[in-house]
Amino acid sequence: MTGEFGLLSLLAAASLALLLGCVPFIALYGRRMPLLVWLPSLSYGVTLLITLALLALGWCFVTNDFSVLYVAQHANSQLPLFYKIAAIWGGHEGSMLFLLFALSLWSSALTLFRHHFPLRFFARALGVMGWLLVAFSAFILFFSNPFVRLFPTLAEGRDLNPMLQDLALIFHPPLLYLGYSGFAISFAFAVATLLEGKSSQNIARYSRPWVLAAWGLLSIGILLGAWWAYSELGWGGWWFWDPVENASLLPWLTSTALLHVLAINERRSLYHQWGILLSLVTFQLCLLGTFIVRSGVLTSVHAFAVDTARGEVLLALFGMVTLISLMLFALRVRGNHRAADFALFSLETLLLAALVLLSIAAVTVLIGTLYPLIFSALGLGSLSVGAPYFNQTLTPFVLLLLLLMGAAPFADWQQSRKTPRWRLVAPALLAIFGALFSAGWFQFLWQPQSQWQPAMMPGVTLALWALFAPLFAAKIRWRSWLIHGGVAISLLGMLFASYHSTELGSRMSPSREATLAGYQLTYQQTELLVGPNYTSERAHIRVSQHGRPITTLLPERRHYTAREMLMIEPAIASGPLADFYAVLGDNLSAGEYSVRLYHKPMVSWIWGGALIMVFGGVLTLWRRAKPASDIVEDK
Repeated sequence: MTGEFGLLSLLAAASLALLLGCVPFIALYGRRMPLLVWLPSLSYGVTLLITLALLALGWCFVTNDFSVLYVAQHANSQLPLFYKIAAIWGGHEGSMLFLLFALSLWSSALTLFRHHFPLRFFARALGVMGWLLVAFSAFILFFSNPFVRLFPTLAEGRDLNPMLQDLALIFHPPLLYLGYSGFAISFAFAVATLLEGKSSQNIARYSRPWVLAAWGLLSIGILLGAWWAYSELGWGGWWFWDPVENASLLPWLTSTALLHVLAINERRSLYHQWGILLSLVTFQLCLLGTFIVRSGVLTSVHAFAVDTARGEVLLALFGMVTLISLMLFALRVRGNHRAADFALFSLETLLLAALVLLSIAAVTVLIGTLYPLIFSALGLGSLSVGAPYFNQTLTPFVLLLLLLMGAAPFADWQQSRKTPRWRLVAPALLAIFGALFSAGWFQFLWQPQSQWQPAMMPGVTLALWALFAPLFAAKIRWRSWLIHGGVAISLLGMLFASYHSTELGSRMSPSREATLAGYQLTYQQTELLVGPNYTSERAHIRVSQHGRPITTLLPERRHYTAREMLMIEPAIASGPLADFYAVLGDNLSAGEYSVRLYHKPMVSWIWGGALIMVFGGVLTLWRRAKPASDIVEDK
């Protein structure tokens, strides 16, 4: 009966969500203000009921209830408990339920902090959240029900996709969903502002902490997704410019632009329209990403569905939300003819330039992502847009953004700050010297295995400029420095790992040795293991240099019995200067395997820089917390 209880909870949640969407507008436009007293109860009630539905689905997994179709498709009695929990969102139906759960959490969080907002504004925003909850609840109930019963009941489940049986995949999807749904708050604020008929500057004060929280969650989700691709798929990379990967990058770019425009809006009361438009577009891109991942219009290791009927409904939902919100924007936004009152090299100009660059970069990624899909939908054949397009088109934007990151601390609001020349020259010389030093250091460490690539020099120099320049400003903005410095560190790791990774394919057997990047890798033995739901062949490969042991790599070939799938599990030994990466391939003969070995300089800087960036965002969010008394209630 657990499945039926979950379904009833979901039905009740949809009913309360419908009330949550209707009551605020009935109260405001029907002049029945006392009805607003029910909003907190409705909001918390929706969250409680959706939580019960999610817990019911989780209990079906824990108890191996294979009479539920979704559980039978994504679990097995031998599956470890923590992977059973991850299996809740390991398929289409469960992932949509968790997305609905995340949306309800944000709705309750908005209700919890309702005293920070004017009553009418809060009511309108919560009403918008209610209608979003209705839309997603209806989709799940009619097109993506995770509680469908299976007759006759299976004795055993099919097991979770082995590619998803990874630690990063336990946390990666939930964090992405929390980030996606978090942007619904800024979307609701923008719609509420438009419904009021004015482009209030208060949207920045209201939205900025929520956007920052959602941006941080989305950033961590993307980071874990990149780490999963690097550590699980066995190709040695972390970003393939896959359409599903791009689907998460698009709202990240526009939300980063939104954070910059909200900073200008809050401080200088400029660009209200940009803030509203980006709030709408960011959530629309989250819906577009949901369509891409779960529509079945493409084949990807990241995609969740192959049912195009669901995709049509998701596309209709995306189209409806986009059309209504943009029409409302066109009808209700008011132009601002205020003349610019700031200098050319002021902070307003630099932030505006960053906003424009990030927006153009998002459009560039959007075109590269959707063009093959549109080309195929029109019956014109198959077309692929790969990494060369994205790398070549986005590189100029990245370089210009790095330049702006280093220059922004020397600018001031409204006017150009008079900065002593040495404060600009010193970090510029330090960046150039650092780039030259890194070239010499690279040659000393790993020559002649790989040649230094001069094409890296502009990127390395500007990344170091963005990292060092803020430290020479008259006033150091530490939180901004952490965020921008984290971006610079990640880009340094991407440059070195992309340009100077070396790899070697070899036939290896016990005692056979291979040399890579000045290191000796010796195949020692192969052992056979039995896991909870798989059997494994695991190799032992010792890494040494000049006879000094450094580490031992343990790559595996796993055979998952339930799905009869063979999966490789790469072995990674991470360090501050480089990673060693080994993939165990086919068994060629008795005791001999094909092995692919990688040496990847500074790849760990990608993850470290991203964590620093998110940490800076957390500190900024902590500082953004304001008491309720700072906000004046509507009379």
